[in-house]
Amino acid sequence: MAAETARAAAASANTEAAPAPRVKTIAEPSRNVYMSGSSVHPGSPVEGDFLALGGRIVLDQEIKGDVMAMGGSIDVRAPVGDDVRLLAGDVRIETSIGGELNVSAGNIQLTKAAHVRQLAKLNGGKVLIEGRIDGPLRVNAQEIILNAEVNGDTSLNAKTIELGPLAKLAGSLDYSAPQELSRAAGATIAGAVTREQAGDGQRNGRDRRLDKRSGDADWERNGEHNWERHMDWRGPSWMAHIFAFLALLACAAVLLLVFPGFSSRAAAAVGDSAGLALAIGFGSLVGLPILALLLCITILGIPLGLTLLALYPVVLLTGYLVGVLFLAWRAKQQLFPALSDRPEQAFAMSIALFSAALLLVMLVSHLPFVGGLALFIITVLGAGACVLELYRSRQSGPPAPKQESGREREYSDIAHSTG
Repeated sequence: MAAETARAAAASANTEAAPAPRVKTIAEPSRNVYMSGSSVHPGSPVEGDFLALGGRIVLDQEIKGDVMAMGGSIDVRAPVGDDVRLLAGDVRIETSIGGELNVSAGNIQLTKAAHVRQLAKLNGGKVLIEGRIDGPLRVNAQEIILNAEVNGDTSLNAKTIELGPLAKLAGSLDYSAPQELSRAAGATIAGAVTREQAGDGQRNGRDRRLDKRSGDADWERNGEHNWERHMDWRGPSWMAHIFAFLALLACAAVLLLVFPGFSSRAAAAVGDSAGLALAIGFGSLVGLPILALLLCITILGIPLGLTLLALYPVVLLTGYLVGVLFLAWRAKQQLFPALSDRPEQAFAMSIALFSAALLLVMLVSHLPFVGGLALFIITVLGAGACVLELYRSRQSGPPAPKQESGREREYSDIAHSTG
């Protein structure tokens, strides 16, 4: 009996001493990832594209597709397989980029570990380039420091340009600056060096159109239009466009988060009642300031008239945002019908779609005549839809979920997920 007891105790001891099997957790790679927040970074490698909107964005996981990100500061630390497009206050690149790199920021730094395999286009206040670039390089900034290898042609536009001792330009160098660039000992340029006087680059659009019609040899080079040299990159105008874009994007985020139901129903009204919304919007935008001025004529109507005048910019802004929101979701319906509408991704995807539509509208608005007309129609449609939705809400109260139309449900996916 004692021997059996001893054997049982020994077996029990061996069982307790046996190590438990270890479970290794592997983060499953995602296809496409959409993220937003004050601090954003992917938690695992991304097999597809990555889109982010946030205060601080750190890309510390490999991304095999494209990257599009907007934020206060962006750090790219892990390799990216395809194109990268960034808009931020500060950008730091310290890894390889498999496609093109397009950055607009206040401060841009490409460290020695950075490696851009195709075209690099950088627009910033101060730009420091220490990493290798295999394709062409285009930089517009206030200050440029280039201390790296560039295997394509280089075009630089800045107040001050400095080539460091490690700068090795395999192609030609075309630069514009008020004074000669600073070239350290050891910097080499294999191709031709061409300098454009800063004053020549300040010509207005009319002069440039005349140059094109008169056969300006610099307009076309090697059979390709040299667009960069003929765009108004000089001065702070491009920074103003960036800040305007970010401000409108922030206003849209507030509208979607604070008034999700109203914004979704107003955007749906643009599609459902476009003619009525256009008529109401035109009447409102024209009649509101007239009514305010008439009220200001009377003593008792002055407070109300001043209130209407103060609200007028708000009406214009809201109408513009709602019009762009309609374009964003119409594009989603036509081009990306299978795009995921999961609640955890809906807000980020909606902001991404709105960003694309807003960028398109801002670009179109610069076209002669057509741009102004398109901007006017979008704003009038959106303002009319807002007034129409306010009227309907006062007449019938908040719509019950079961009475919501299919189109309204499509526009309100974001509202339901964030409201």
